[in-house]
Amino acid sequence: MNRLLPLLAMAPLALGAAAYAQEALTDAATSAWSASEHAKLRLIAGPTLPSGKQRIGVEIVMSPGYKTYWRSPGQFGVPPSFDWTGSTNIGGLDVRWPVPERFQDSAGYSIGYVGEVVIPVSVQPVDPTRPVMVVLKLEYAVCEKICIPARGEASLWLEPGVTGVTSPRLESFEAKVPAAVKPGAHKEKASILEAKLDDTVVDPGLRLSLQVPEGGRVDDIFVEGPGMWSFGKPRLTPQPDGTILAQVRINERPKGATGPIPLIFTLRGLPKAVETRLELDMPAAKP
Repeated sequence: MNRLLPLLAMAPLALGAAAYAQEALTDAATSAWSASEHAKLRLIAGPTLPSGKQRIGVEIVMSPGYKTYWRSPGQFGVPPSFDWTGSTNIGGLDVRWPVPERFQDSAGYSIGYVGEVVIPVSVQPVDPTRPVMVVLKLEYAVCEKICIPARGEASLWLEPGVTGVTSPRLESFEAKVPAAVKPGAHKEKASILEAKLDDTVVDPGLRLSLQVPEGGRVDDIFVEGPGMWSFGKPRLTPQPDGTILAQVRINERPKGATGPIPLIFTLRGLPKAVETRLELDMPAAKP
């Protein structure tokens, strides 16, 4: 699929070539929809970045009341599985996840998106001067009261150096991707001042000290670890000094996991979601 030519080819003569040339320069390309039961997906494109990277999004739209899952889906969810086999002139792909929300299932919490989501992807061409063909096969799940396996296939042809297009759908979800923030105080973003094991509770867990800017807030925290780590819903308690105490239970951990463990903390809230990566020294689990 070419980003510009199809729109020109379909233009009624009455509108004039100049008007359609301008429309072609502002409308981003999309693939056809790929429908499954209670969901459909397609690829949408944005303008090429100055670095030569191509911007695309995986758009999933679900029936009312249905949801799909984040990369770390919680206690009972199923994360999407991306297969880019068949793509050409692609040297690397960076899937960037919009901040999710937590929803309660019959026996616990899962994490994902309700109704719709666009998952932004940065595509690095092998040769930025040549077109890119993106081919995606996606296996995912959509759930109301029970989960239904879903599968979609989409492809999109991207011309190099196309910068005069707009893609509001993609851009709105790119704005929801958490900002990377290092531990420590930050003036305009929420941040983790301190993270350690919580030895004040019976169940093992984490104890975080959070800072939020004036007018900001933290609504939820999603914690990820390598392998079979699983963490509960945080308990958030405002402190007299303006910080927030967050206590997060460790539900499960890999057998024998000790020492420095890399963790990812995603803070959902205002003024913007943030993501912090750090290591915590974990002792052996109690027998």
